[in-house]
Amino acid sequence: MPGKEIKGRSKIASYRHGGKAKRKPKAKGGRIGLRDRVFAKGGKVNTSKENRLEELGRVDSEKAFSKKGKKNLKAEKKRIVKELN
Repeated sequence: MPGKEIKGRSKIASYRHGGKAKRKPKAKGGRIGLRDRVFAKGGKVNTSKENRLEELGRVDSEKAFSKKGKKNLKAEKKRIVKELN
């Protein structure tokens, strides 16, 4: 039989005959708690402040070639800094 034996049956046979798969129980209301979210994604979840700082870094590294482009970048940077404060 293919697969690992589970109490006398293979994995496939266990599923076919009503065997229960190892599932994590959901929280009430279907919401996932922060602790569960960290383990589900496989790493740390960013905060909103960290996301803003990343966005600011991307805007800083961007280049503007025209007068209008420079104005837009300056406005965007100002918006992000305002959100951080």
